[in-house]
Amino acid sequence: MEPTSYDLTVEQQFQMRLMEESARNMSQEQLADTLVQASRLIMLKDNVIRSLMKQVPIQSFGFEG
Repeated sequence: MEPTSYDLTVEQQFQMRLMEESARNMSQEQLADTLVQASRLIMLKDNVIRSLMKQVPIQSFGFEG
């Protein structure tokens, strides 16, 4: 995987900018709630990726053991 594949796309950069602007208008409580929700979504995403990785045979990645 190329190092540039870890960079945000132009669309993601735009979304990030919108989130930054929205965060400036949030109360402390709203920011805390949003952080908890974002953390939960990241954990769910990790679980989905982990589950998908278990379903793919290791030979698909070109590794042999």
